[in-house]
Amino acid sequence: MHTLEFLDYLVIAAILLSLIGVGLYFTKKGGEDMDSFFVSGRSLPWYIGGTSMIATSFAADTPLWVSALVRSHGIHYIWQFWAPVIGSVLAVVYFGRKWRRMAFVTDIEFMEARYGGAPAKALRGWSGAWGAIIICPLISAWVIKAMETIGREAVGLPAEYQVMVTVAVVAVALLMCGLSGLFGVVYTDFIQFILATVGTILLAVLSVKAVGGLDMMVEKVRALPDWGGTELSIAPRIGSGDGEMSVWNAIGYFGFLWIGVGLCGAYQAQRLLASKDAKNAAFAQLLHTVVYYALMAWPWILVALCSMILIPDLGDVDQSAAYPRMIVMIMPVGLKGLLVAALLAAFISTISTLFNWGSSYLVNDIYRRFMNPHATEKNYVAIARVATVFMAFAGAVISIWAESMQVLLTLAFVLGSSGVVPGVLRWLWWRTTGKGELCALVVSWVMTILLIIVNAFDNAWTDSLFGTGLADPITGEILHHLSNDPDLVGARMLIMVLASGIACIVGSLLTKPEEINHLKAFAARARPFAFGWKPVIDQMTVVYVEEEPIGRTLCSWLIGLVTLLSALFGVGKLLLGPRDLGLGLVVVAVVGTFWTIRRIREDCAADVEQPDFLEEIEQLHAEQK
Repeated sequence: MHTLEFLDYLVIAAILLSLIGVGLYFTKKGGEDMDSFFVSGRSLPWYIGGTSMIATSFAADTPLWVSALVRSHGIHYIWQFWAPVIGSVLAVVYFGRKWRRMAFVTDIEFMEARYGGAPAKALRGWSGAWGAIIICPLISAWVIKAMETIGREAVGLPAEYQVMVTVAVVAVALLMCGLSGLFGVVYTDFIQFILATVGTILLAVLSVKAVGGLDMMVEKVRALPDWGGTELSIAPRIGSGDGEMSVWNAIGYFGFLWIGVGLCGAYQAQRLLASKDAKNAAFAQLLHTVVYYALMAWPWILVALCSMILIPDLGDVDQSAAYPRMIVMIMPVGLKGLLVAALLAAFISTISTLFNWGSSYLVNDIYRRFMNPHATEKNYVAIARVATVFMAFAGAVISIWAESMQVLLTLAFVLGSSGVVPGVLRWLWWRTTGKGELCALVVSWVMTILLIIVNAFDNAWTDSLFGTGLADPITGEILHHLSNDPDLVGARMLIMVLASGIACIVGSLLTKPEEINHLKAFAARARPFAFGWKPVIDQMTVVYVEEEPIGRTLCSWLIGLVTLLSALFGVGKLLLGPRDLGLGLVVVAVVGTFWTIRRIREDCAADVEQPDFLEEIEQLHAEQK
């Protein structure tokens, strides 16, 4: 196998040192107070916030994963990557600017803004602990494991050096984000975005050239034996055949998976909260959505297709090894180092975001909220830096047991689907209560333990029950494999959505509504759709000005979806054919983009504060303190 040359290592070292330099540059600015450390002083322009979201989403393992899916089944199989675009467009036209106007430090502050009393405190404390102690370290460990593949396949490192290199790169990320907080993270993200974009496009261009051009590539991959993607279909295939998305998974991916993206939680909310204003937040989300979902995957797909021609057999290694092998095979000296550095920078971008995001939960939602609410800003920044080190240590430790980590990740993802209905009801229905959400949380944990941990349905009792004719045998077959069949991920998600949704609604109706002044303050601050908040609005002393009617939001969402899907399919058709169709779709996408931008500007112009509501908002702040 080809190895990196001295010039490649020089390029890698120069880029890593530049990232450290950015962290050092923003040390003073990022350490001024907690807002500076976690939300960049709410100063980010749309192009910095948007590129930061792209860079964080573009983890080091993302091109490896996408190329592995293409090699295994075809382009149509990567809709588990593309499906969240539905929610991302909703975030563009509605939820992006909603989060910015709330002006939190973390997204889970929402719990106490929406609910009151002990249930709100419990929800905020639990969410902070779960996110910081479990989710962030788990995802960090997952990304750290991807470094082993890059070190082995792209750099050619022996196993004994892979851990050393991974530790060194993690140390760079820790130093950078520990010194400068989110300022350092987002501005190194901008560098990483440029590197990744240039590097992946160069690799795709040179890979296509190596196989004889686009038309020759298409001809050769169509002739590949024993590969289910020879039609080069972009649209998802739903069915029960090999390489097709099961009906259950289609329900999960297209019915529920995108909702969490649309509601804008986690690091996505952090970038929106750090934006200058609501307009910059909306445009940052638009930039992320267009580039990441419509454009970013196509260079990876081209490299994957070319790899099937140039490296049809990878031997005993996983299909994800194809992408780094193409780097060392195709890229010339110097550029090879540039692309490896881009992957390392992508890793640093993702891991530093996780460190900063997780530490924001520990400091803002646990330490400041429950342990030391009256400390100085300098104290909070110092604790934030300690928490950042903790996040790095926790991720590294968990990565050692990565083989058994899949169970915990599955647990986290299934639990994540349980938040769909409560997450929507918080915004749409005034009658949702903190106790109702706690009911949903308890039910979701019970169902997750039954489904994932003890495999309650994968036992002999299901065979005996459904084999006697007492119940539908098809249902029995589904239940029997519910805990472990990858084609039934969507069924697990559906069960969790229904169980937690029913628990939330019933629990809310059986408990007292939230205190009316608290609800009035939330409505004044968030300006939700009026139709679900009429009993609260009727008790306000001023005329409620709805930010926008739901019909306009749905129309903007539809325009955005047509635009993004036209761009996604249009770029694919321009590359793979027929190109006339691709050109027409791209024209539709361009027109739709300008239309979407115009509507965002109009919506943001109408998004003004209602001065008469300031009293209610101040009352909410006083209650929280």
